[in-house]
Amino acid sequence: MDNEGKMYIDRQLLEKVRNGLSTIKMTSKEKSIKKEAERLFNLLEEELSINSLSLEERILKKMKETKTTDPDMNANLYILHRKLVNGQISEKQALEMFEVYVKIEPYETKMF
Repeated sequence: MDNEGKMYIDRQLLEKVRNGLSTIKMTSKEKSIKKEAERLFNLLEEELSINSLSLEERILKKMKETKTTDPDMNANLYILHRKLVNGQISEKQALEMFEVYVKIEPYETKMF
């Protein structure tokens, strides 16, 4: 474990957990179990993809995802990306802002 609470786990083990969750999601007949397996699967997928991309790549990816569905989010991410690339904000500040944008996104889309 490092000082940020992250733990290093063998990728093969993570793939086995991922495959197990996928199997549970596909074969379970109980809706609550399927939903929980899907939630855990998505958390694992998100963590795996986050760790493989740089912050700049993550911002660009989210910009592409929101281009047609959420123009305000897309604009905020564009500004954030420009500030990060131009050195106007630190990577830590950019990460904090990115996480705030991503956390509020589901609430904005549900309101309308």
